[in-house]
Amino acid sequence: MSRRRFIVLHPSDEMYGADRVLLEVLRAAPNGLDLEVWLPTDVDYPQRELSGALKEIGVRVRHLGLPIMRRAYLRPARLPGLAWRALTTGVRLLAARPALVYLNTAATALAAPAARLSGGRVVLHLHEHIDERSRAVTPFLRFPHRIIAVSAAVADVLPASLRQRTRVIYNGFDAAPPAALPSFADGIRLVIASRWNAWKGHRVLLRAWGAAHRDDLRLEILGDRPPSGEAVDVPALVAGSPRRDSITVVGPTSDVRAHLDAAHVVVVPSILPDPLPTIAIEALGAGRAVLASDTGGLREIVGDSPLLVTAGDESAWTDALDRLDAEVIRAAALTARARFERLFARDTFAARIREELWTQEIPR
Repeated sequence: MSRRRFIVLHPSDEMYGADRVLLEVLRAAPNGLDLEVWLPTDVDYPQRELSGALKEIGVRVRHLGLPIMRRAYLRPARLPGLAWRALTTGVRLLAARPALVYLNTAATALAAPAARLSGGRVVLHLHEHIDERSRAVTPFLRFPHRIIAVSAAVADVLPASLRQRTRVIYNGFDAAPPAALPSFADGIRLVIASRWNAWKGHRVLLRAWGAAHRDDLRLEILGDRPPSGEAVDVPALVAGSPRRDSITVVGPTSDVRAHLDAAHVVVVPSILPDPLPTIAIEALGAGRAVLASDTGGLREIVGDSPLLVTAGDESAWTDALDRLDAEVIRAAALTARARFERLFARDTFAARIREELWTQEIPR
């Protein structure tokens, strides 16, 4: 490439799924690149966890008024502000003339037209399942030269014209070797770890938990309310559960792995198609069974598992909890790490993303 400036747009400054993937992407970048990450200022992220992690690996960060397509902004009264942020971001991109604009998540796609006009290669990393609720983003998906989809489930719902320029690359992470499964003598311990977004299924899981007949199950809930978007009040749901004594709300934690190691099963009860949830991949890396909704990319993560449950079906989830069996859990745990190494290892991801982002020429 004749121009060597690389600009990344990302919609948040925390440390959940897509944020962690961005770190892995930038770790795969060759040394010596003129690389800058633009993060938004429209939402307050007090900890600025991603900013701190990026600076630790030597990446420059700018906080700007980016045109992030949050659902709350797609209302008539909020559209002028979104349009203004799109205009100012476009001016910055045109002035920068980067070799590559990497847009991480569909929420940044509003910047794609200006990125295309800036003259460099435009790549959109699609972490979302584009459905009827998110069709507003579809016209902007036509501007990137390449779309990276995190799963086949994400790629398969795109229009045919977009699938032709889409490559599926599974996210990959580093993970310490698995710890031994805890004893089953004190029952079966389950953990759910995600933002408390409404679509992540906490309400379904907790209602199913309250209806289950087992008295040997214990549940830990990690995470917190999202800074934007529809959320559920997890503490209130737990307080109203008939089995609240078997549930512990941990909240946010910087050591998710310690909770995975202490559990037998990781639960992912998403009610909408979950593109490729990081926590399910982490569970495989930790050598843990995954009890998950059969939706989105979850089947791609866990394979043809007896621990897949119909998404959003409370009675199916109650049955799945009542049927949990130590032998099934042991069998799933036994194969989990090998599947992780085959599909989701950091080195595999780094090689694929390096080929896609850092070795391609600018289109002519």
